Amino acid sequence: MDNSRGQYGRKGVNMGNIIGDPFALATISISMLAWLMAFISCIVGQTQVETTLQFPVFAWWAVVYTLFLIIGIFVVVASDTIQTYHVAVVGYLAAGVILSSSSVNFLIYSSRGSFQAAAAGFILLSMVQIVWIFYFGSAPSAVPRAYLDSFAMTKESPMNRQPVGQFGGMGRPETSTSVQPPQMYTSAQLSGFENPSPLPALNGSTSGAAAYNGPPAPKPSTPADTEVVPPTEYPYRAKAIYSYEANPEDANEISFSKHEILEVSDVSGRWWQARKETGETGIAPSNYLILL
Repeated sequence: MDNSRGQYGRKGVNMGNIIGDPFALATISISMLAWLMAFISCIVGQTQVETTLQFPVFAWWAVVYTLFLIIGIFVVVASDTIQTYHVAVVGYLAAGVILSSSSVNFLIYSSRGSFQAAAAGFILLSMVQIVWIFYFGSAPSAVPRAYLDSFAMTKESPMNRQPVGQFGGMGRPETSTSVQPPQMYTSAQLSGFENPSPLPALNGSTSGAAAYNGPPAPKPSTPADTEVVPPTEYPYRAKAIYSYEANPEDANEISFSKHEILEVSDVSGRWWQARKETGETGIAPSNYLILL
């Protein structure tokens, strides 16, 4: 974790992350419809039986669990924190598949229509959960997931970035504006600790003292540290898989939003020189981008 580059920022729920992503919108909508089908059918089936024991009580626990599971998926996708919680999401989804499949086994063989309708709802829930496990459990660079993400609309406002070290343990290369200049002290700050007298000449010769007391040799003029000069050619194209906010203390970085298309000049390093569609240039972390 790169703690020197900032701390975690709170991300609010943005409905644009759901509406602008066809995959998320479709799967969440189907799961909600399937849950309503299972929930209503369980209520009807419970009223049709003579005693409570004739209805599989296990199905009610599956209904409650899948409801909180769908709500959790909605919040994670809407807040754009998939990479933060994807491991926990996959674990909860795996348990949800077991509960939904077991409920199907208890309900599908009944002759009552309400039981079979509830089983159909749990079957749809199981199918959606299996698709979610494949999506959230895959790396962002995986071809199926990258293909699904390509249909998402570009977010106009960049989200709070996550530390680069979280997704690769890589450090930030030093640039002209990120390197701290050496500390200089004046004579007043030294308060007499400086040495005002010249050093004695070596081997008793006066030439050494004369050379020491003489004017210093002129230093070759070197240009001051400047910003990284952007290249003129950008042969590669990359798509942002996460939102990134540039460090305000480093003028060489650029900010970009999720699913934004960037032009890249070199893909050999961990930080790529990129150019946005607006013409703004700068460096971007390679693990936030995927080549097209």
